[in-house]
Amino acid sequence: MALSGGYWSTLAEVLKLTVPTLIPGVVDENFKRGNPVDILPFAQANHTGEEIRWNREATDAEGQVANIGIGGATSFTEGVTYTQKSAKLKACYIQNKLDKFNPAIHQTMNAYEEIMAEGQMKAITKKLGDKIIYDDCTYDSTGLSMYGIHAWAAANYGSAWDIDMAETALALEKLRVLSDEMIQGVDLWLMPFCLARRIDAAYREYGTARLASATAGALGLITYQTNTEGGRTTLFDGKPIVRSDFMVAEQVNTGMGSDARAKYTSGTKQYSIFGIKLGTASLAAEDPGLKVAFGKTENDGEFWNLEYFEKLENWIGKAMRLSAYTELIPGSKYCIGRILDITDAAVSA
Repeated sequence: MALSGGYWSTLAEVLKLTVPTLIPGVVDENFKRGNPVDILPFAQANHTGEEIRWNREATDAEGQVANIGIGGATSFTEGVTYTQKSAKLKACYIQNKLDKFNPAIHQTMNAYEEIMAEGQMKAITKKLGDKIIYDDCTYDSTGLSMYGIHAWAAANYGSAWDIDMAETALALEKLRVLSDEMIQGVDLWLMPFCLARRIDAAYREYGTARLASATAGALGLITYQTNTEGGRTTLFDGKPIVRSDFMVAEQVNTGMGSDARAKYTSGTKQYSIFGIKLGTASLAAEDPGLKVAFGKTENDGEFWNLEYFEKLENWIGKAMRLSAYTELIPGSKYCIGRILDITDAAVSA
């Protein structure tokens, strides 16, 4: 028997006379944590060209220092050299139409534009997070990709601060090595959630392959602190572990200097960890850290380029286009350390 609507036949009839309440905005169901966009400093490129150059020291003057005795003769020496690096700003954009009939639904054109602009910004921000890690212009025939963190790390493949785990579980000793070999310092560890959980478990519950859980506290380089939201942050060697949804499963034996690091397609899933030295929000002086450079915009200092098209051919409405011009700038070759081809298994000491 249907519920009574009182005066009306049923409650369904009552609801025909009501106006539903719509909560403003849209709940994000595709949220991603640990976006590099939120972690790395951004610096505006104050020039009109697309290329940014910087010099790295190749040989210094230490070898020119000589001993001399009292009354001895001196001689002139030379030999300092530099390695010049460069990166070109790369553009990405999103462009959408706004139907003039829709403001009747959204009440005002301003509200309609605001919803679209927010969605466009969120889309580019998430896309940039992926590009910052996995883009590799060296192997992109279009030349439109950035040089991502994996791409810059691959240039150091085989060095002591770019480590191949060869399809085995993470050994914490490799993190210790990375911490020492990154001579400019490490500000944070960027890694996928699955590997961060393995490090947590080694300390909190299971220990490592060589340490029983009763003595897991002996892993003294793993510590915890409370973040500003009251949650737990894991640290290794005093540097925070940043867990990122943008660090995904990867394809084994890729991104080692001969091809781009590929996302997982087959076989056993492999993962990577980055040690990052953060740069400063400036391109005005030498800086060994990692940063994101962005192009000069119409409104100086703003990251986004937002354009309106008031009239469109064959369309009753207008359009909005949002774009960004970005590139990674790793001041020193030591500002990115990497461990790759790690399996999702219990860590060892």
